[in-house]
Amino acid sequence: KACLYAGINISGTNGEVMPGQWEYQVGPSVGIEA
Repeated sequence: KACLYAGINISGTNGEVMPGQWEYQVGPSVGIEA
């Protein structure tokens, strides 16, 4: 549930603000740090 909730929250919140950012969020943590 945590994974699904996080994915929905990210695509729903960050997705509207920055479509490129949510892609990194969904990807590995390494992408987020980079």
